[in-house]
Amino acid sequence: MNGDRSSGVDARSRSVWSDRLSRYADRAGQFVFGDAIGLTLWLGVVLLGALSWRVGFFITDTYPIANAVANLADGRLAMTPPDFRYSLTLGTQPGLHEYGGRFYARNYGQVVAALPFLWLLEGASAVAPPRLVLAGGWALGVVGLGRRLAARFDRRWLRLVAVAVASAWFAAAVVLATALDRSQLPLVALQLSTLAAAGLVAVSCYRLVGAFHDRRVAVAAGVALALATPVGFWATIPKRHVLVTALVFGSAFAFARSRQLDGRASHVAHGLAYGALGLVAWVHAFEGFFLTAALFVVDVLTEPRKSRRRLAVVGGIFALSVLPMAVTNVLINGNPLRPPRLLPGVGPESVELAPTGGPESGGGDGGSGTAGGDADADSTSGDSTRPLLDELFGLLSPLFVLLTLAETVLAQLVFIGNYAVAAVSDGVAAASEHERLWEIFVRRGDSASLSGVNDYEPIDLSVVESTPIVGTLLALPAVAAVHLRRHGVAVSRLGPRRQTDLLVASYAVVLTLVYLPRLPLFSQLTVRYLLPAIALASYCPFRLPAVREAISGAPRTTAGVYAGTVLAGPALVAVVLGVLDPALGEAIQFHALLGLCVAAVAAVLVVGRTVAPDRVSPRSVAVGVALAGGATTVYLSLASVVYFAYGPFAFDVVGLIARLVPIL
Repeated sequence: MNGDRSSGVDARSRSVWSDRLSRYADRAGQFVFGDAIGLTLWLGVVLLGALSWRVGFFITDTYPIANAVANLADGRLAMTPPDFRYSLTLGTQPGLHEYGGRFYARNYGQVVAALPFLWLLEGASAVAPPRLVLAGGWALGVVGLGRRLAARFDRRWLRLVAVAVASAWFAAAVVLATALDRSQLPLVALQLSTLAAAGLVAVSCYRLVGAFHDRRVAVAAGVALALATPVGFWATIPKRHVLVTALVFGSAFAFARSRQLDGRASHVAHGLAYGALGLVAWVHAFEGFFLTAALFVVDVLTEPRKSRRRLAVVGGIFALSVLPMAVTNVLINGNPLRPPRLLPGVGPESVELAPTGGPESGGGDGGSGTAGGDADADSTSGDSTRPLLDELFGLLSPLFVLLTLAETVLAQLVFIGNYAVAAVSDGVAAASEHERLWEIFVRRGDSASLSGVNDYEPIDLSVVESTPIVGTLLALPAVAAVHLRRHGVAVSRLGPRRQTDLLVASYAVVLTLVYLPRLPLFSQLTVRYLLPAIALASYCPFRLPAVREAISGAPRTTAGVYAGTVLAGPALVAVVLGVLDPALGEAIQFHALLGLCVAAVAAVLVVGRTVAPDRVSPRSVAVGVALAGGATTVYLSLASVVYFAYGPFAFDVVGLIARLVPIL
């Protein structure tokens, strides 16, 4: 009887713990994805993005980051040349910094984000070869996606199709599998982390639009951010830009919710808006600084009065978010406000957003040393008062340490403030250079400045060439004029939607301004330094009434035209370019001109619908917007599969298909 009673207690205890874990998992999923649609969207974006995944180094900036992932996984923050797994020389690693005879990477927030993926891969690779682990993970994802779609649309056959596709995929992977060395796992983990972040960009955009508009528009916005902007291009190229974009969108969504909710939930959401930017600072300190300043200004303008409790919650969350950055900086150089970007660089020069030097240490250290020297001299003089003075100095030594630390922090803050003012001033000056703006935003490929760059291949695209959907923003002046005529310009009376619009605009403007003096540059591809700003700009069309009416009023037209463009576009482009037999730069410029054309069409239709709604139907706008989004998706698919071959595909099946495409 006792045994039965104890077993019953154990069963109830396990049931309680299982229920708790289930509730915690549900809350975590709701916090990250919002709802089942958000999770489905994330899974779909990750699975589609993985099809274009190549395991390799597209840009040399990735070398120090991948080396840092491998070394941090082994418990080493500092690196020496023998620790460089992927590059043995210093000159081939842009972004490598030196302090105290040891070397450090940067973007440590990105490095740490990759570690869970690395541990998961290493554990799974102990059971099966890495290549089959990746193929199996993709197949399981397809099965999960099929189950969710079947439940959502009440179509059981979707689940059966997903199982069939996953089975065929894994069988082909087993037959075609090639070796993937385990030494590549840190790089693979780094790429997986940015791929997951790309999915979060889509989810955050979906949730942000869904906070103000219907679900159909929100889903379209999430899909567009992932597949119709350069976010899809950089999804598996482990630069920091996609991760920063995900955090910026998370901040914007949290800000929007803080204006919609009440009480403690509003306080927490408000704090999370700042907390996301604190994590941005862990990835790139100066981008985090400028974004936090923009959020603070908008916050004060739109809600100047805040309760003490709200300020305490916001301050506490923000302090916790910047703590990882501060701890990392202290472990590297002892200064919580001195990121690795301010340490001496040992690789090639870059155009990173960071000052070239650091603040001088001043006389703090010297003063401290002088005091110590005098004490030693006096202690040998035989003065009877010295023991008492020594005791007093010993009691005050913690205060001296705090004063020295405060002086260092103050000097660093003054230095950062001066740099911030100079960066914004330079950006404002660069904004008046019309040729620079034309090359960055409109047309880049035929510029004389490209001569001799990228082996004479004009492979760089402007903002509009790479993201035609932003052409619809030409309707913004008309929409703004109507709003101002009806509601005026009082910032304090803006509702949550307009306040969020102001924040999104502020984020986009500040990120653009601080990078303008550094652009255009070689190998910018899709103006990668402006990726967060481009993504924010791509969210804005879904706030335009004309675009929302097109998606809501003509959903089948929107989906049909986009799907048709994505399915037929690559084949048509392959046929045309196969006949022309172009060089790489010529093929890229074909897409650039195509992007400009569809951007112009979409812009004219959206402006026409805004200015003369009786003459332009929502269906016409749906066609223009879908063509603009589809053109970008076509370029992304061909760029990853055909144009830029920097490493083997993660999935051998995709590599086999890519070899059959006769373009270059």
